[in-house]
Amino acid sequence: MRHTKIIATVGPASDSEPILDALIAAGTDIFRLNFSHGTHDSHAATFARVRAASQRAGREVAILQDLSGPKIRTGLLEGGKAIALAPGDAITIGTGDVVGGPGRLFTTFEGLARNVRPGDRLLLADGRVELRVGSTDGTTIQATVVEGGEIGEHKGINAPGVPLPASAVTAKDAEDLKFGLALGVDMVALSFVQTAADLYHARRLMAGAGDGVPLIAKLERPLALEHLGEILDACEAVMVARGDLGLEMPLEGVPRAQKEITRVARRRGIPVIVATQVLESMTAEARPTRAEVNDAANAVEDGVDVIMLAGETAAGAYPVRAVQTLDAIIRDAEASPMHPVTVRTLESAHDNHAHALCEAAVTLADRSAAQAIIAVTRGGTTARWLSALRPRSPIIAVTEREDTGRRLALHWGVVPLCMPIGDTLGDASARIGAQLVARGLLSAGAITVFVSISADPGRRDANFLKIHRL
Repeated sequence: MRHTKIIATVGPASDSEPILDALIAAGTDIFRLNFSHGTHDSHAATFARVRAASQRAGREVAILQDLSGPKIRTGLLEGGKAIALAPGDAITIGTGDVVGGPGRLFTTFEGLARNVRPGDRLLLADGRVELRVGSTDGTTIQATVVEGGEIGEHKGINAPGVPLPASAVTAKDAEDLKFGLALGVDMVALSFVQTAADLYHARRLMAGAGDGVPLIAKLERPLALEHLGEILDACEAVMVARGDLGLEMPLEGVPRAQKEITRVARRRGIPVIVATQVLESMTAEARPTRAEVNDAANAVEDGVDVIMLAGETAAGAYPVRAVQTLDAIIRDAEASPMHPVTVRTLESAHDNHAHALCEAAVTLADRSAAQAIIAVTRGGTTARWLSALRPRSPIIAVTEREDTGRRLALHWGVVPLCMPIGDTLGDASARIGAQLVARGLLSAGAITVFVSISADPGRRDANFLKIHRL
């Protein structure tokens, strides 16, 4: 079984029943809906197609809502036509919802013109175009082109080193979040998180409709690295969003930042997602570069939980092949002796008896050469603890709740199995074992370790641990 999970972004190249079916067959665990693009109607239609494809495949495939956040973007252009910028050209960037054209761009982000200073750099379209600020009057920026190129509508603008005191939750995000939770998304990613306050704001908006929905903090600005500890305390997972992070900080610092985030989050048992340009060349080519393969394999060896494909599956020429390629890279990297070994201690182990029981389950599995650890869980806590400990044996999470099964797609090494459990785990062991064999997850006669934890020791099925032969 593959331990490291795969996210595929849905877009024009993949938003059809045949491609979604093929992407699931290729190994997609989570589909990402990017709310920077599309409408509520289009996302609802995609959501329904993904759910139907998941049902056809008989797999618990999750859906991630990725909120756009306070991304600074260029506005509309005359006729929708991109404008060409050459080095030395003068360009103005105004504030407002106004149509731009040759020599002028607009953005609705009011804080940009107010906060830049002469000499500041502006990076447009993922850094392909660079401008140097000459002056600003608080509403209009006069700049000079340093590195030229074409600029189209809705292209990102980054201002490295410029303080932009904006909440990570915009008015659009609040509306999108309300819509996504009503739709039934399995997890939510919050863009441009800088402090824990951003996450608490989102959590308040999720109260009621979003109870139990994992919140993922996207780390895209250097300030987030300074507040990493508090951010990890306030979320269920983090995403190393290398695209904007690589524009907001020196590019050479991104690999070190990725490794540090992974190291600190793993110590706390918080899942880590690595995103952006993983197999970027496969948007146009049938094969990735050697450097891309090495990058993905290194992420696996560092112990990340999930690797995300963005443009490769959303707009690329080879969406299914990109997932197949990433699946093969992960499997080979996981076969290496460098693959992460079992973690014995977690800094976030506040519930000592639960942590100890999961540690005991991992030890039993190692000593008995168990083919799997069966985590019997209702809310997913048992499976999440086990995943954080990185056992050698795969973790099969048996749950009665489909939403729990889908949310566990975020966690390393966890394979969800939804089925009735009953009142007594001891009596359910044989029934669960029969299902595991019937579905081809394990073979008859396999040695397994059954475990379940509960914060309430008074429950009949609380804190259960045994070795069981199927």
